[in-house]
Amino acid sequence: PLRYGDAVEIEVAVGEIGYDAMTADEDDAFAAQLALAIEHDLPALVHTPHRDKARGTRRSLEVIKESGIDPGRVVLDHLNEVTVEIVAGTGCWMGFSIYPDTKMSPPRMVAILAEYGLDRVLVNSAADWGQSDPLLTRQTADAMLAAGFTEVDVDQVMWRNPVAFYAQSGRLDLSDVDSAGASY
Repeated sequence: PLRYGDAVEIEVAVGEIGYDAMTADEDDAFAAQLALAIEHDLPALVHTPHRDKARGTRRSLEVIKESGIDPGRVVLDHLNEVTVEIVAGTGCWMGFSIYPDTKMSPPRMVAILAEYGLDRVLVNSAADWGQSDPLLTRQTADAMLAAGFTEVDVDQVMWRNPVAFYAQSGRLDLSDVDSAGASY
């Protein structure tokens, strides 16, 4: 039986995987990690590099295609105005990290949603390196509402899309979550 403090792991995706400097070693590691996702029937969360982001995003898409993984089981994260167009239409999910001074801001995210729509879009935040604010997802939801998006739209981007992506693992257990949904 489980006891308080016992670690429990339920894998719902492989990742965050992908490039930093786009080296040959990273090519090999990325391909091997995508092979693990295929072998274990898991979706893949792919990091796009901070430097030369457009080239790194294009290279990521090439490796994804070469791997044979279904693009619908891949989310490319840390996209922005430069890279969203590269990923849109590929069948991959599009991920956006909201940060105070880098990556995406709530107003920039709302502009992307207005242009590209809500399908296959994940919005996230972090509390890692540099200045972070995990509550920026909430501020993005509020900015969506202020821009005329509906509560259903916000629910899709902030809840239903991530659930749909990670549920592809067959291992996402939300049985203890209130099915009534979020209130914004």
